[in-house]
Amino acid sequence: MAGTALNNDVTTIVVDRVAQLWAGLAVPSAGARLTLDADGTPDATANPNAIHLGHTIEGTTISIVSAITKHFVDELEAPFKASVDATDMMFEGRFAQVLDEDVLKQITAPFGTYATGSGYKEFSIGRKTLTYTSLALIFPTPMDSTKFAVAHIYNGLNEAGLTYSVSRKGMADTPFKFVAYGLSTRAAGDTVGKYWWQIA
Repeated sequence: MAGTALNNDVTTIVVDRVAQLWAGLAVPSAGARLTLDADGTPDATANPNAIHLGHTIEGTTISIVSAITKHFVDELEAPFKASVDATDMMFEGRFAQVLDEDVLKQITAPFGTYATGSGYKEFSIGRKTLTYTSLALIFPTPMDSTKFAVAHIYNGLNEAGLTYSVSRKGMADTPFKFVAYGLSTRAAGDTVGKYWWQIA
């Protein structure tokens, strides 16, 4: 008999990495991925509307989960089958740049209309047509700092609103929760987003 190899690979543990959150990206065609420059930023030619969303308080949390329904029959004590009701993908965290209009355009997408004029920038608050954005979180891989990992939401919307405090001692920050909405025109297995990383 022979033993089975262990999978203790510390190069796949993500630690001490700075991730960058981007919006306004192009959605790649079927079978393709977000086009990156060698520095890990979205390629400007392929993504002319890309916007970097600036500083966060403690980075960004990636969440990809499925809602599972278990199916039972009376004769079995365990479920005999499962089906997926929904798949959710989201980015959550807290933005520090609460007076940055590019950040605010993404945060207030469900309710804010941006305008600027002589001496001011503003967001009118009220009902509006929803505008979605394509977002990606990009960070250097632990295997090779010249290669990058990408979590990409094809069609996202911030559901956390705009909430922050102003005080003498504290620093203002506002939560974000970009939730993915499926693109029905894509193949069933590729409607929400993509999670991938570069290799040599």
